[in-house]
Amino acid sequence: MTYRTENKAKANFDDAYVQPTPHDYVRKMALHAYQIGDRTRPYCIAAAELLKERNAEAWPLQMLDVGCSYGMGSTFIRYGCSFDEIVSFFASRAPVDYSACCAAMRKWLNVIPPARDMRCVGMDRAAPAIQFGLDAGLLDGGIGRNLEDPDVHPTETDLKWFRSSNLLVSTGAIGYVTETTLSKVLPHLGQDHPDGFGPLAVVSILRMFEVEPIVSAFERSGLCMTSVPGIRLPQRNFVDQAEQISVCRLLHERGINTRNYEDEGMLYADLFVAAPAEQLSELIETMKLAQSQTSFAEEFSYSHR
Repeated sequence: MTYRTENKAKANFDDAYVQPTPHDYVRKMALHAYQIGDRTRPYCIAAAELLKERNAEAWPLQMLDVGCSYGMGSTFIRYGCSFDEIVSFFASRAPVDYSACCAAMRKWLNVIPPARDMRCVGMDRAAPAIQFGLDAGLLDGGIGRNLEDPDVHPTETDLKWFRSSNLLVSTGAIGYVTETTLSKVLPHLGQDHPDGFGPLAVVSILRMFEVEPIVSAFERSGLCMTSVPGIRLPQRNFVDQAEQISVCRLLHERGINTRNYEDEGMLYADLFVAAPAEQLSELIETMKLAQSQTSFAEEFSYSHR
């Protein structure tokens, strides 16, 4: 499935992802009250801590961030930064010059003690964004190619990153990323440690996208995927009324009630997790515990559907 119809309904920010530095991307996301990074962070961190606890030193924590843009997921999860902190950094402390910006980011990361010991690998079709993440120290490895293209396949280096990763995360990229990409990634995920705990996945998927092809891609690779009951996450404000009307119309055509959610002016995503079948229930319970400990009012009643 290409999700062409769904992607036409929402605003396009492609130009912001291919700039040398994240300044334009961060500014545009802030303009539209981007929240999904902050909202998903507690659940990604909870999965990371579960992996660390269960694998100890036998399988070091390594995150594969699918659709990572400039590698901001690293600041959210490895360093525990908020989006407001990222906005403030790029607004006041990061020069526009590429080399100076990379140096400023590396200096900032050296001052911030990592919240957890892990490696971060980024994957995005926007090669300039991946390059910045590598040069700025946000990413330990990067895959900057469009795996949505049927003729583009992972390199041997890419496959090594997939095989050594035990946590896959994706915050808001599904829709641009489809089962075409996932079918090239998931069969290799975590294969360096077939007897370890994991691999696990934490993925937010906008309600406007059909989830069945994504779930099927995980299941074909031996991972069970499900939504986490009771968690719904705001992504960002609609850029204008036209985008809101288009998205709500699409949701209504699929029989989804937008009252109290998209009708209020924001895109919303559901939280999905994936794991080997025998580990899924523990991962879900970990997500529920993280929900109970977060300060965000993201709980909702299913009567809103």
